[in-house]
This record gives sequence, structure tokens and C-alpha cells, in this order.
Amino acid sequence: MKKKDKSQHIILATRNKNKVVEIKKIIGDLVSFATPDRSLQIDIPECGRSLVENSYAKAIFVYRLHGLPTLADDSGLFVDALEGEPGIYSARYGRNDEERIARLLHNLGDAHDRRAAFRVAFVYCYEYGKYEVFEGECTGEIGHEPKGVSGFGYDPIFIPRGYKKTFAQLGPATKNRISHRARALRKFRKYLLEVAR
Repeated sequence: MKKKDKSQHIILATRNKNKVVEIKKIIGDLVSFATPDRSLQIDIPECGRSLVENSYAKAIFVYRLHGLPTLADDSGLFVDALEGEPGIYSARYGRNDEERIARLLHNLGDAHDRRAAFRVAFVYCYEYGKYEVFEGECTGEIGHEPKGVSGFGYDPIFIPRGYKKTFAQLGPATKNRISHRARALRKFRKYLLEVAR
């Protein structure tokens, strides 16, 4: 049974500025978001075997620190021809975005099958031991070279299904409408509206 949460303040369990901006754009002013105290230089290890497990670990960890409802996510790019790589290790596929993209393109080579999917799992911990999960997916394919300057992560090489441009070329307005994160956050927004009744 879902608990009605009257709080309008939610901690985002991330210090990724790009992700924070994206989340706020999609959710709007329904709630106010804050990020963990910057004085706490703590990295939460992602030791789970799935996106949900990693998200839950981050959500409950930050909830314990702040005692406020917390939203955490873990996302990954799953490439069919690479048997799902980099998957849950997407953020650890290299030291920075450029290195991660280069490694993926090198491993994929000239493969004809370039199908891929961005997947995300958000975990909203509203009380200790009580949480909700919101997942989203955006299918597409991997380009042969980085294109575009918008976005972050693998955006310059991911071409969403139904488009001919990468997320980095399409820009934030389009990405925030069709991305895996947008689809999951729309479910979360609907949830917030329901429990606020």
C-alpha cells in the first residue's frame, strides 16, 4: 500500500549537474529538489546486479543521511551486439564521456547490428524501508561517430528510434520528451500527483 507523502521537498541522490537540470525540467515545479550536502564527500558504490539494486542503494543511503524523501536513479546503455554492454557499467566504462564513447565505438567496430537501448530505474524512498520504483526505456541505435554538442554521456552516439539525429543533436527539448529518463519521470510525476490527493 502506498503511503501518502505530503512532503514537497525531495533530495536528488546525485551530484551530476546535467542530470539534475534534466530531472527538474521534466518534473517541473511540482516539488522542490535539493542535492546531498556538498560537505559530505561520499561516493556510493554501485555493487548491485541491476539498475534497480544500484538505485535503491543510493536512495536508502542518502535517505539515512538527510531523513528526507529521496529520489535516486541508475541508468545504462545496453548494446545488443555487445551482449548488453556497457549496461550497468556504463558510467564505469571509462574515465570520462569521451573515453567511454571511444571504447564503445571501438568494441562495436563495423557491426551491422547497432541496436541499443537506454534504460533507467528511479527509486523513490519516502520512508525508511518503503519505496517505489519507476523505470523507463528508449530504444534506438548507435551511430558510427559522435555528433552534436548537447546533452552528456553517450548522447552524441545514440540515435533514438524514429529519428536520424543523436540525442546530442536533437537538443534538450526533444530529449526531455522521449528519453528513458523522461518516460520514467512521467510515471513518477503521476505518482506524486496521485499521493497528493
